[in-house]
Amino acid sequence: MRRALHACAVTIAMVAVLLAVPVHRDAAVAAEPIPMPAVPADSLVDAYGLGIHTPFLDTPYADAERVADALEDLGVRHVRDDLFLDADLRINARQAQAIRTIADRGVTFNLIMGRPDRPGSPEDYVRAVTQLPAGAVTSVEGINEWDHFGPDGAWVLQLADWQARLYASIKTTPETRGLPVLSPALAFRNNYGLLPDLSPFSDVANVHIYPGGKRPGTEERNVVRALLAVLDRKPLVTTETGYHNALNALPNVHRPVSERAAALYHPRLLLEHVQRGHLRTYAYELIDSVPEPFNARVNPESHFGLLRRDWSPKPAYTAMKTLLGLLDDPGPAFTPKPLELARVAKGWPGDGRWMVTQKRDGTYVLLGYRDVDVWDTTANRDLPLEPSRVTLDFTRDYGITVHRVSEGAEPVSSSVGSSVEFDLDGGVTAITLDPDPQSTSDPQPSPDPEPTPDPEPEPVANPAKAPTRPGAVTTVTRGKRVAVRWRAARPRGSAVDRYRVRLGKQVKVVGGKQRRVVFRGVRRDVRLLVAVRARNDVGWGAPRRVWRPAR
Repeated sequence: MRRALHACAVTIAMVAVLLAVPVHRDAAVAAEPIPMPAVPADSLVDAYGLGIHTPFLDTPYADAERVADALEDLGVRHVRDDLFLDADLRINARQAQAIRTIADRGVTFNLIMGRPDRPGSPEDYVRAVTQLPAGAVTSVEGINEWDHFGPDGAWVLQLADWQARLYASIKTTPETRGLPVLSPALAFRNNYGLLPDLSPFSDVANVHIYPGGKRPGTEERNVVRALLAVLDRKPLVTTETGYHNALNALPNVHRPVSERAAALYHPRLLLEHVQRGHLRTYAYELIDSVPEPFNARVNPESHFGLLRRDWSPKPAYTAMKTLLGLLDDPGPAFTPKPLELARVAKGWPGDGRWMVTQKRDGTYVLLGYRDVDVWDTTANRDLPLEPSRVTLDFTRDYGITVHRVSEGAEPVSSSVGSSVEFDLDGGVTAITLDPDPQSTSDPQPSPDPEPTPDPEPEPVANPAKAPTRPGAVTTVTRGKRVAVRWRAARPRGSAVDRYRVRLGKQVKVVGGKQRRVVFRGVRRDVRLLVAVRARNDVGWGAPRRVWRPAR
């Protein structure tokens, strides 16, 4: 995690990533192109994590393979979990196997390192970490919310002593000395003022920020200010945030939102935290883990998941899968180039928020939304989305694809040109600008010649052609597995019936509706060429090629 956190810090230092597009009522041509600074698209994927509970054997988390499948399907690379020791002060065997199963997919762990009312000391927990596969754990943290769970009058001293011993043990153990140690997060921000200075025993500042049913960012400033009052400025991570759907919860507890509102807020939550300098944000949690009789929707703890207890995806799961999939672009570090606008934005609202990202192949992914409420926390009802019609003009043609992130992976429009018009509201709109327009749309056919007056010719259909190159190709490496994804090729008059995907010397042929294949047994330390091409009744189209970098 240290390398990843450093890379995120560099990215944030490069530019304030949430940008207000210049707002003018006219759309006059600018004297010079308007540069919009960009950040690496993949830095947002790396900034996202999820809370899970592999030790909870009476919940869906007991099925580690299914948890790993869900994380891989979602596109998550980082999880936060609570480490448990058995009576012999060793890591619980079931949990150890679950961690290995998930880590084999390339997912890394931030582990909570015990608490005083459970077996084991801080030193025992550090020894347990050394029993796990190398690279599976990339950070650790102190006691979780001990101001809520610990004894009155003693929790402060217990927390401070545990943190100091944990830090010393991590830094003096050869196998763990490189792991960042996160400060202990509290449940209530007013309690930070009771803590002693934990700066000498923390590499990273750690907070929990729940919006309480309100729009993302509402509580961030107050919580961070309370933390930094007692902790020297450190890199900042949020290890818990999110929304629950217990719509019948009592009014004096954590306020709920509908599943629809959560799907609109979750992508914004990540963008808000990145913009405010949080190097990683762990949403809580992957799946509804606490059972509730008759689905009464009274207990908030039963409804924080992106998945329901029966593993069915909530709209928020689909929204985050779409967002992470659009941004996924693993590989070596690079410096993005600014996106150039030809004109100032037309119709941009005063509450608009914008982020410009770029992939290694030059593709831009623009993310925008209005910073407005989509849920009424008093009346417990969804609020209507009020769109602003926005036009962006660029200095060149792109293959332009517009996604409504909270509505799923299918684009709402695709075109080729130097301008795009779209609705901006309380949900995230993603605009992908492919520098190769042919991958998004075919060139317009030449106009038919003027018909001769006598006789009138029979209409002639344009002959079919081989498909275009597939759209942007991305790879995700998880251990020895490599998933290759691509955007659909344009059929050009005859439906695409298959794709051929090559990774190094391995080749797979799949159906025309498939957009993902997985290769197994792939060495991580070898740079491999990836090529994807489409076929229809006319023949094979040109391949789209990218490199899978060595790890």
